[in-house]
Amino acid sequence: MPATAARKFSPAIEARDHFVPSLDKGITVHLYEKRPRGKRRFGPEGTLLLVHGRVAPGPVAFDVRVPGYSWMDYIASRGFDVFTLSIRGFGKSTWPAVMREDPAGKLPAVRGKEAVRDIAAAVRFICERQEVESLNILGRSWGTTLSPCFAAREPERVRKLVLYAPYYAYDDVRRRAMYEDPARPGVFDARRGAWMWNTRANMERRWWGHIPGTAHHKWREKRVVEAYWRALLASDPEGARQRPPAFRLPNGSLADLYERASNRPLYDAAKVVCPVLLIRGTQDGASADPEALGLFHALRNSWGKRYVILEGGTHFMELEKRRLELLGEVQSFLEG
Repeated sequence: MPATAARKFSPAIEARDHFVPSLDKGITVHLYEKRPRGKRRFGPEGTLLLVHGRVAPGPVAFDVRVPGYSWMDYIASRGFDVFTLSIRGFGKSTWPAVMREDPAGKLPAVRGKEAVRDIAAAVRFICERQEVESLNILGRSWGTTLSPCFAAREPERVRKLVLYAPYYAYDDVRRRAMYEDPARPGVFDARRGAWMWNTRANMERRWWGHIPGTAHHKWREKRVVEAYWRALLASDPEGARQRPPAFRLPNGSLADLYERASNRPLYDAAKVVCPVLLIRGTQDGASADPEALGLFHALRNSWGKRYVILEGGTHFMELEKRRLELLGEVQSFLEG
């Protein structure tokens, strides 16, 4: 049986850790749960799995420990049983052996097809534990390719699907060139190796770069940035001792990005049949409107699909001052 551990978080919400065997031998997935204290029955409509993106493990991405900023608390306070997983190679889940070795000359670790198997294991565990046949799934960033891939493979398991900062496949010459082997057109640049160190400068360059000018203080609180960075470092204690401090990221998502930019999707969007919400901010420098709109049209068998664009939000809108617009739109879709 998977190991579980309950712990008190707040008077109204309880939290629990689960460690679930993945579909691949030797891989264990960390699944983190929050729900209203004392409530035991939720049904498919009140059960939600959150799937993280390229950078942060699930508990870091969705449960920032700053009052008013935990997306998991927001959802649980509305009567949901909400889970988030850390895909292999992230947080407390099993790390592939290559992530503790020199990354040079090795294939990118943790490709999308492997990550989807971790999602499948998490969904199976949640459905069996909650005695439900299906649940809701929200993916952000890289998770917007993984979660619909799972929904396409096991449509009976997904009640509603939210894709925040959505990606899909289309011809993006500029982005493809960033990750292509200059000596071998049409092939991902293997010199990037299995994984990379991600520093605070890397994080800020990606996040800050989505905002014109230098008015970052108008968009986010410094204490949130600090809490987010501390949580990222805590996910890799060995990396926290590096100079400068950093944490390891598997490069599989970059290889997936290259495939998307070459118009080679991970899944067939026409096989997704549940209602889907695509939602992004106008200042999102990673999720592009042509890509998201292309996905919206490709989801031709999704009944009840919708595409929402929020003014002023970046790729990290859930950590910014206007986050409640995002959270409210998502919650309205899930509860509708």
